[in-house]
Amino acid sequence: MANSNPVVSVIILNYNGLKFLPRCLESLRKTTYSPLEIFVVDNDSTDSSLEYLREHHPDVRLIPIKENLGYSGAYNHSVPLTHGKYSVLLNFDVEVEPSWLDQAIELLEADEHLAAVQPKLKAYQDHSKFEYSGGSGGYIDAFGFPFVRGRLFDVIEQDTGQYEDVVPIFWATGAAYVVRKSAFEEAGGLDRDFFMHMEELDLCWRFWLTGKRIKVAPKGIVYHYAGAALSADSYLKMYLNHRNSLAMMLKNYGCSSLLKRIPIRLFLDWITILASPLRGEGKRSRAVLAAHWYILTHLTSIYRKRRRVQRMRTVRDEELGHVIMPFCLVWRFYLKKQKVFSDLAVNR
Repeated sequence: MANSNPVVSVIILNYNGLKFLPRCLESLRKTTYSPLEIFVVDNDSTDSSLEYLREHHPDVRLIPIKENLGYSGAYNHSVPLTHGKYSVLLNFDVEVEPSWLDQAIELLEADEHLAAVQPKLKAYQDHSKFEYSGGSGGYIDAFGFPFVRGRLFDVIEQDTGQYEDVVPIFWATGAAYVVRKSAFEEAGGLDRDFFMHMEELDLCWRFWLTGKRIKVAPKGIVYHYAGAALSADSYLKMYLNHRNSLAMMLKNYGCSSLLKRIPIRLFLDWITILASPLRGEGKRSRAVLAAHWYILTHLTSIYRKRRRVQRMRTVRDEELGHVIMPFCLVWRFYLKKQKVFSDLAVNR
């Protein structure tokens, strides 16, 4: 009997990932979902990744790029070259369970308004814990700070089955991003200027603003090695996270929300700038200052993008209070001592 399932294109983004690629591809071979096509888009690696793939995985389709376009540029280039109804933007530093895709595709097939889904992410190094960048689905607070079911700031929970429900989420992690290809292209893809970090949140925000939805599919499990591309204490990572978070807010919030929330966000950033050196984290202060300088010197281009987004939107900010949390996560975490996701009373 012919397989009536839609084709899914798994696109692995690689940059000097030879240490992880064998285990990633070995686990992908055991995927129970079919039909599946596997691509590797390579951001001009300098290790032996491409030679390894050509020798050991000749059936994997290679998309070599002659420069490092970052996460955003590489996927914007490669998604149109695939053939599937759905694309999976997958990091090279992952291992997947055999059934990792089943529930995600089932949800997407059942709801044409669903633009993206993420499986549950757990730690590559410790399978009992959630993973920092994905957990069981992500949200942001009113001031652009992201968090996930299973991780608030640096507090990561054990997975004891507490977040197994299928719920709307604000963002799906870019480490294992299952997206409807047509929705990706209609939304204009990822913001290439972001390069990496926060670009998937920005795209998810556009999905929500245009009447689409995002959910988590926690029956599917992906193990992710956090920090393989950039370590948590990397200056570049701090800079990109702060810069792109501000740009994302400036692009996607309506005028009223922006006027209310940007001043508070800037105030919180300045607390970080002043307090970080006292904690021996001077480079975080420098990263936030550099992010602010970028925003100031790129206001014209950000404004052009904002105009495009605001013309696209069909949903008011007030309608997204179930995924953009109307509170300050910094206040909840540091002052109210709400250290795990269940303390926040989200989705109740």
